[in-house]
Formats: sequence, C-alpha cells, structure tokens
Amino acid sequence: MKAFSYALLIPLLLPACRTPEVGPGAQVKDAFGDSSGEYLDLNHVAGTQVLYEVQVRSANACREDMGANWQKAACKNKLAPKITYRAEGMSCGIIDELRKIKLGTLEDMTENTADRRNGITLRYVKEKVGATAVWLMPLFPNNDQWKIPDECDDLGSPYAVRDYLHVQGTLSRSCIQQGKDEHSSPPCFGNDSLDALIQKAHAQGTKIILDVALNHFGHNYLMYDYEDYKPVRDRIEGGEDLARLWNFEDTHEGFLEKPRLLDTVQRLEELASTNNFHKKTLAALKLKCPTLSGQPLLHAYHMWREALDWERAQFPCGQQFLEFALPGFYMGQDATNPAKKLGDNFTNNWKDVKFLFHKEANGAHTHEFVRNREYFFRILNYWVSRGVDGFRLDHTTDKDSGMAPNEWRYLLTKVNHYAQKRGQARPLYLAEEFGDQMGMNKVVDMMTEGYLFDMVKRGGGDKDTGHVERVLSNMGRFGGHTYVMTALETHDEHRLTDGTGFGTWTGAGFWAIGATRWSTPMLLMGQEFGEPWGVGFRRSDLIRGRFEGSANWNPEGDKLTDYYRAIITARLDAKNRALYASPSHFLRPKPTPDRPDARLFAQMKWSEDTNVVFTFHNLWEEDVQQSFFIPPEVASAAQISDGTSYKLVNVLANQQAGPCRTGAELKWELPVVMGRGTRFQWLRLETCQ
Repeated sequence: MKAFSYALLIPLLLPACRTPEVGPGAQVKDAFGDSSGEYLDLNHVAGTQVLYEVQVRSANACREDMGANWQKAACKNKLAPKITYRAEGMSCGIIDELRKIKLGTLEDMTENTADRRNGITLRYVKEKVGATAVWLMPLFPNNDQWKIPDECDDLGSPYAVRDYLHVQGTLSRSCIQQGKDEHSSPPCFGNDSLDALIQKAHAQGTKIILDVALNHFGHNYLMYDYEDYKPVRDRIEGGEDLARLWNFEDTHEGFLEKPRLLDTVQRLEELASTNNFHKKTLAALKLKCPTLSGQPLLHAYHMWREALDWERAQFPCGQQFLEFALPGFYMGQDATNPAKKLGDNFTNNWKDVKFLFHKEANGAHTHEFVRNREYFFRILNYWVSRGVDGFRLDHTTDKDSGMAPNEWRYLLTKVNHYAQKRGQARPLYLAEEFGDQMGMNKVVDMMTEGYLFDMVKRGGGDKDTGHVERVLSNMGRFGGHTYVMTALETHDEHRLTDGTGFGTWTGAGFWAIGATRWSTPMLLMGQEFGEPWGVGFRRSDLIRGRFEGSANWNPEGDKLTDYYRAIITARLDAKNRALYASPSHFLRPKPTPDRPDARLFAQMKWSEDTNVVFTFHNLWEEDVQQSFFIPPEVASAAQISDGTSYKLVNVLANQQAGPCRTGAELKWELPVVMGRGTRFQWLRLETCQ
C-alpha cells in the first residue's frame, strides 16, 4: 500500500502517553491507605484552563536606559513605587542597579494594549497568548529584611507573608501617588487595585488565581480579620462541639458571605460604640493594656479576640506581632505541640518564616488547631468574596507544620459552601505537593507534580519517546481524579534553555505535549516569546525580552508567541476535545510493535462521544518516516468502524491530509512523514461524506 504523508503545514510539537482509562473524577482507591475520606467532586473547569503565571512587580518593570527610544521615554514617565531596601547586609554591590529598575503595578496589567513591548497586560494574555487564567504570584506584604537565602534578595521572599488580607501598597498606583505603602502609618494597601484588575479580567473572560502558603507565616505577622465572625474562644465558652463546624449548613454564618475587614482604628471605635460584642472585647483589652493606641491597638484587638485563655494570661501589651501574642498559632520546638512563647518555635533551613501549628491529630490541642484553621478559612473566603477565581496552594502538606489533606478538605469545601451561597462559581484549587500526593489528589482540582520536573529532566538523560511515555504514564497515578499541571518551568525553576537541552522552539514543542493530555497547561510569563533570563521572584527585576535592542530581544519572539497561541487554541477548540479527554493509547510502529520509535512520539486520543485525534511529535527535529498500527481493542474503544470511510484533518491548518480511507485501512497502517522543520502533527479523525 502506498504511504501517505500527513505533514503539518506549520511547525509545532505535541505529546502523547498512556493514562489509565478511567473517566474524569473516577472513584479509584489509592495504594497509600489515605485516611482522609472520599474524593471531593472534581471541578472539571480545571481541565479547560490554560494558566499564565505572573509576577506583578516584574511583569511590567522597565529601565530608562533599555529598549527602543519610545520604550525609554515611556519608562521615564512611568509611575512606579519608591522601594526602600531593607535587606540585612546588602553587601553584594547591586543597590544602584536595583534602583534603576522601575517596578510594575496591578494597574499596569489593566492597560489597553496587547503589545508585549508595552507590557504584560490582561489583554495581551488573552489576545496574544490565549491563556484563560492569570496566576498571580503572592501579592501580600512580606518579609523584606531577612537575608535568607541571599542577602541580595532585596524584596524578600513573597512566601514569607506578614499580612494575608491585604495587597502590597507598592503594587497600587493610588498608594504610590500618595507616597505611601504597607509600611506607612497608617498603611496604604492595594486591595482596590486588585478589585479593578479582577473586574477587568472577568469582563474579558479571564480568571484570576492567587498564590498562598498557609503552612507558615513570615516573621512579624500583623493580624487583621473580619468585623463579624464567631471566634473559637467564644464557641468554647458556650460549650459548643467544635466538630459541628464540619456541618457548614448547620453552622452557617450569614456575615461570612459578605465579609468586611476591620482594618482601621476609626472603624474599631465605631463598632465598639454600637455593638455590644466589640464594646465588651475592646474594654477587656484596654483593661489589660491601657496604653495601646493606633495600629498597635488594632492588631492587639484582633489577637485578643482570638486568644485562648492561656494566651490571654500572658498577653504582651507592648507587641503587635502574632508570634508574640498568640504563640499557639505556631509549631513548637518539639514539632508536636503549639509553641508556648516566643522562641519556642520549630525551625529548619527556612529562616525567613515560622511554621504554623496544623497537627489535627494532637487531641490535646484541638482548640489551637481549630482556631488556626478557621482563620485560614477566613483568608481564602475573603479573597473569593472579592471575586478571586481560585488559588495555587504552596507546599500543601508538610510534616514540619502538620498540615495535611483532611485540613485542606475542610478549608476548600467550606470556601465552596460560602461561594455557592453568594452565587459564585466554584473556585479552582492547584496544589504544589511534595509530601502526601496521594492524599492531596483527593482534595484539589490540579496538582503541580507528575510532569514538570520529569519532562525537563535536567542534568542529562535521553528525552526520547520512551522518556516521554514514562512521564505521561506517571501522570496517571492519580487515577484520573486530579488534573496535572503540565509546564516546563515555574517561578523558581531555571529557564528552558538552561541545562535542559531545549532551545526555545524545542521547549515549546515539549510544552505542547502537555496540551494533548488530560491536564492543565501552564506558561510562565515571557516563556511564550523566548525570554532566557531567569526572572528572580525575590528580587527587583524585569523581563528583558520585552525591550527592543536588548541582549534578550528575540527577533522571532512574535512568531514563537503565535506558535504557543496556536497550540492553546487547538487545545481548547471543542472540535479537538479528545485532546483533553482521558482515554489515550501510545501507538507502536508496524516494524517494531514491541517498542516505540525513539524519535517520534505517537499517540491516539479519543473522547466518549467518538472524537478522535492522533498526535505525532518529532522530538528532536529530524527527518522521520514511520508507519503505525491501531490495535483492534483500541479502535473499538474509539468506535472506529472497519467499513466507514474516514479522513484525517490537520488540526492547525484545518485542511484534509491525504485521501479518505476506511477504518480497516487506518488500523492496518497509519503512515507519517515529517521533515525536521515540523515539530508535530495533530490529525483529527472525521468521516468522509
């Protein structure tokens, strides 16, 4: 039989692998004996998203001496925060260079431009990249004076958070215009700026995801909270069974549907003059600490309100930080019980943070555990009430703090409960998970593990078809319950070109493999136009590849961005729904049916409603020619009929590739010829008229 070529008309690359053939959300048993209960219902919206990760302060940062003349002029006129560098030591000699960088704001992302040279904006993400959700790196006030792990990390670690209920004032044009930020007295925050960004994102159909780490806080955490909620201390005093809190309907509190922050002393005084609870609580605090005033009084009020009896007995009036006043929030030195006082803290090599107490199994300290858990719920609930569409959950299970899947089950289902009461769509949850993966996959919608590190395989090793199949098969260990985030780098990864063996185009091709899976693809800002610089997430920085004439300017950047967009568009097109369906089969060459062609990754995908797509990936851009066959049982599962006449349609070019052939002919021989310039072929199966 004559071999037909189904060559792709434009260069691209895609993946293939075999997943356990279970439907989305299947109730499968894991082998680790997780005791945290049944699977939560999976939010399948996660499988229809493409994430775009953004560091707001770097996304639109600039220098007046970088880029085309018009870019230099725009930078000169840019409204940017004045940064005070508080890092200890700062002996690295880069202060002057850091001060040349004018950092970005949330408002920069709402500018009406889709040109990356003007900036990374919501419009750019939607129109040029095609992503559906923007994942924002932590926006909250954070430690910026501890020199861990590098004294030149001048802005501190974004995961060493000091206040989870406000956005940094340095990210808000309004605060910048006032000459204030989160360190001012009174502080200026960027919550309204985030609101405006969320509103604009939703208007164009884009979701906003925030990044949080709840197993630890940064040093000197400043406690803020809602105006109205029932503290755990009051529940204990009233003899309430704290286990009832699992019944969200029974313990529903209407004021949690529309939470209001108590974050000014003026508002506290107003409440104390009209509300008996606040009047009584403030009077008790002032009796204990009569000299408190201003912001210290506000923070002390929130902590006093939450303090258990033993913490009230030793309450320090001269301190406004959480670890001083409520040590029971933190893990003690014994890594088993809550801390008893400042200094009684578990430590490891993360010197810029303090681990929180999450030991649910420690029955002797249920009150501390539940008190902490309810505060974490209020953090998440607050941002969802303001329109946030989901969260990336950093380091979700942790032996040092004790945070475990069952606590996440409580937090997320309670957030869902209040979102539903508000008439909101259910939030999306993405977990970074290094510990109990088989527990967390029962709780969240997306996992970062199973593809990211394996596919890149830094430090050597063949990235041939066998490697790709192993990586994709490993993604299936979650049994089809959680979507795996398919990405090749994150904020703390090296760039694609650093030690991976990938150029930017080859990397794009390997990224595309993830777009053919039952997964959630993710791009890091700048990846789409080939930015080689590793933008540090702790340091003032900018994306150099945005600026014409810079060393990182990529003349093919726009073509590369179009390439990523073509992948994403094809992935999300309902005509190719088999790409994000679960069933798949790794195709084998006719000449070697017992092993794959090392050069050419071949996969067949199908959906329950008979949509079928074949994906072929020329892994290392060689001239390849091969013939594959479809086993009878696979053809039957995909409902390919021997007597039906079919055609193969090039997904990207939307053109028929080759003549019509019967199902029997396709099963016997599926020929593929690809030149080195063609990175992949996606061929959709349709019936001929």
